[in-house]
Amino acid sequence: MTPQAAGALLGLAFACGALLLMARLGATSRPSIISRIAPYDPSSPATARTQRPAASAMTTLIALARPSRSDSSDASLRARLRRAGRGDDLDAFRVEQIAFGAVGIVCGGLLGLVAIARGGAAIAIVVLPLFGAGVALLFADRHLARQVKARKVRMGQQLPVVAELLAFAVAAGESPVAAIERVTRTVSGDLAAEFGVAMGELRAGAPLDQALRGIAERTASPEVERFVDGLIMAIERGTPMAEVLRAQAADARAAGRRSLMEAAGRKDVAMLIPVVFLILPTVVLIALFPGFQSLQLIVR
Repeated sequence: MTPQAAGALLGLAFACGALLLMARLGATSRPSIISRIAPYDPSSPATARTQRPAASAMTTLIALARPSRSDSSDASLRARLRRAGRGDDLDAFRVEQIAFGAVGIVCGGLLGLVAIARGGAAIAIVVLPLFGAGVALLFADRHLARQVKARKVRMGQQLPVVAELLAFAVAAGESPVAAIERVTRTVSGDLAAEFGVAMGELRAGAPLDQALRGIAERTASPEVERFVDGLIMAIERGTPMAEVLRAQAADARAAGRRSLMEAAGRKDVAMLIPVVFLILPTVVLIALFPGFQSLQLIVR
């Protein structure tokens, strides 16, 4: 190994040790006055955290080592996790981010070693792992965004079925709460699970409209929000709920057809790429090849 590579590895090891030391100092620093009086305040968020079940050792280590973040950013991330159907376990997502970052660092380190072995600059052993970690963290964020989008699509597809079953149950004489409980027991899927969470909040003492609006807040889906608003309005005004639910199901199916047409339009544009750049040149060559052969025979 060249002296430059050895120096780069030594610098990387020193940087990792410094980061671990800083994380340890941050975890063992003197607690603030708020954290010291939090156990004696039942309404404090810290008291609620202490009443949770014991987490795994890795999750606890990440919770201690991570830097303090603002409440707004943590709340936004928890909302995204709920929309993805992963609960609000922020520490588990941090563990996943660190796993992605570790993979990126390893891949970048390997690329750096290959670059040095081929005569590249020794700084590559430091730059490439950092670049790989950044790309891996960005990939973790994009993966969460894709999960949120996929869950919205699934709930939009499940909405007509849930609305029709609710309409059948209400038309059979059941109350709205009993109809929702029957649907949650009968249907499986993300939307039925959200209605199950709403029924759990209702049994815990929350009002019905608040429990139903919680579904729209957790899903952040326009279709589900319109459905919940129509359901709450029908309950409050006493309108025939079966007709309202059937109309909601028809609207959801129409929205699904429109989304399919939009997706088909986008696919048409994407299909032009192989047609123009692969199929059309091949057809042109096949059509012109006999003419080229005839010209070569004439010239000879």
